[in-house]
Amino acid sequence: MQAIILAGGKGEGLLPYTEKYQKETISILGNLIISYSIKGLKKAGINDFIIVTSEKGKSKIEEEIEKLNVSFEIIIQKREGINGAIKDGLERASGSNVVLAFGDIIAPEEFYISLVNTHLTTGADYVIPLVPVSEGVNTYGLARIERDKIEIVKSGSTLALAGAYVIRNEIFEDFLEYLNTRKEMLKYFVWSEKWIDIGYPEDLINAIEMLLDETKSIISDKAEISKTAIIGKGVIIDDYAVIDDYAVIKGPAYIGKEAFVGNFSLIRDYTSIERGVKVGAYCELTHTLAEPEAEIGSKSYLSYTVVGEKAKVGANVISSSFPAKVVRGRVNKLGALISPEIEIRHGEILKPGTKI
Repeated sequence: MQAIILAGGKGEGLLPYTEKYQKETISILGNLIISYSIKGLKKAGINDFIIVTSEKGKSKIEEEIEKLNVSFEIIIQKREGINGAIKDGLERASGSNVVLAFGDIIAPEEFYISLVNTHLTTGADYVIPLVPVSEGVNTYGLARIERDKIEIVKSGSTLALAGAYVIRNEIFEDFLEYLNTRKEMLKYFVWSEKWIDIGYPEDLINAIEMLLDETKSIISDKAEISKTAIIGKGVIIDDYAVIDDYAVIKGPAYIGKEAFVGNFSLIRDYTSIERGVKVGAYCELTHTLAEPEAEIGSKSYLSYTVVGEKAKVGANVISSSFPAKVVRGRVNKLGALISPEIEIRHGEILKPGTKI
């Protein structure tokens, strides 16, 4: 069975970050977002993928998937919207059934194993996982269960469509209406474990917490860690990372390949420092995602903040995170969403919820 991965949307909830960068190519804990769904489906026994994406996402996605030892074809989305992307993918698919998955979902491998196993054990042509949600309910596709059948609705439910489905390889006009016409044949299961749909800045911060939660420390023997540095619990330090004198990695935290953390800096509480990031001396980062090759100047304090790829944050920059209005966050904290390649001047104080 093939899988169609949708990774060509506009990422409106993450604008202006997504004007030049595809959302699914954001890196968290050293992996592009799209790789989490592909790895999960591979674990479930699927090794043939059709990726529907945009021109701005193509090269990065191709580079990432080549590392995963699967067969894949990348096609550029031609038709508009989700329905158009699905149709573009189905035109290239073979076989009577396909897995249709959104490339912006982060969930454990067991989620995808449950999806495929339900299809195989029941023989159902249509399998729909549902996820209980509590924040930002109106931002999800929703379903209601009545008499053990599901109906796709726009309101009146807290069960979200989980973003990965088994469907027939057949023609339709509107995906959600199509599911409703097949409701007598749909099999569903409720997934109440970890699951995040990346749509807003707070989802990125929450994803770090989900992925690092209960993580055991993994320290690469290729990393260079000063004898005076302090490494706490739940810390992952990848190959060729450098931790300078008296730096503290309190954790849970991830320090990516070839990243640098300057002396006396404090990295704590669900922070992900991606490949090649440079953090200057005397910085403090908490609940922060720093994308590959970003630079953060000395004596900066970043909280609940996303720093885009190759962005440059000057020295003495502060991101205030409270109080902020969030769509799907559990707490009303959000520092700044700093787009890729943006430069923040020295000494700037960024108000809660700043998007640059």
